[in-house]
Amino acid sequence: MYTFRIIKVIWFFFEFILKQRKFNDLFVASFLLPFYEFYNTELAPAALKKIRTYYCFGVPLVCEVYAKLYGRRLSEAERENAVLGGIATPLIDDFTDNKQISREQLNSFLSFSERTNPGTLEEAIVNKILCRLHGSVSSPEGFTITFDHVIKAQIESEKQLGKDLSREELLKTTWDKGAWSHILFHYLIHEIPTQQAIDVMYQMGGVLQITQDIFDIWKDVSEGISTLATTCDDFVEFQRFYRAECIRFCRMTRKLPNKKTDTEFFIILFANIMARGMVALRMLEKLQSEMGGGILPYDKLERKQLICDMDKPLNFLKMIWYAYTLVRV
Repeated sequence: MYTFRIIKVIWFFFEFILKQRKFNDLFVASFLLPFYEFYNTELAPAALKKIRTYYCFGVPLVCEVYAKLYGRRLSEAERENAVLGGIATPLIDDFTDNKQISREQLNSFLSFSERTNPGTLEEAIVNKILCRLHGSVSSPEGFTITFDHVIKAQIESEKQLGKDLSREELLKTTWDKGAWSHILFHYLIHEIPTQQAIDVMYQMGGVLQITQDIFDIWKDVSEGISTLATTCDDFVEFQRFYRAECIRFCRMTRKLPNKKTDTEFFIILFANIMARGMVALRMLEKLQSEMGGGILPYDKLERKQLICDMDKPLNFLKMIWYAYTLVRV
């Protein structure tokens, strides 16, 4: 039974990739072209690559799975919203991470009013997208409140460039950053989330942000960013904590009033993503033991020692197994 469900998830994923790639190829370029012509410049290649190869697949995938939780597929209008969210998300991240605009300018996006003369190409794109989404989502009020939380979480995450955050502060900052973004993505589809659904997404988004930080450990160390992973002095305990939070997500989701087959699909898909973090944590746990314990001596390690290659067949099989251990609890 579980094997059959995994096959359905894999088939869903590949079907999604094919459909989304076709949609992105037509939509992204046509949306950006007027901005390029007006500003006589283009997005930086690195930013555009991030948008095209990651966010314009990642955000629509989350939205597609949200829609499936309600027993249906994404409409074309919802898919368009999701892609617009995929374009805006990394640009907003860059505004804070690279301090491209002031906090006042960042907060001004919350007015959702079109500016007559945005300062930069990136600001113009984000402003247009936010105004367009605010006018098309099912709950403009919910979208506004949640986007406010997203901005606040982004600003708070700047503290991760310091060394003085406690583990508790790091956890709260990390969790809010991932959680509120995933709640915001729900507003890109037509259903308005209940408080129970918001609680599930808050739990899921927090865990997924930690998962991302586990895989970004080399990048974050290189950039001087403190995360739960880079500052961890006991990956055995971290792995226990992480697994418990993954299981909590599964149990919370099962209490949703949605159709059981839809909730189980939702759980299995995200459990497999979370299980990738368990594979990586096991690798880091072994490395920490080999290095004598404590916070890893990053200055003595090479990139390949900190990168968990999920393309390896053994790691893929481990992911499937760990996901099964999460789902069956």
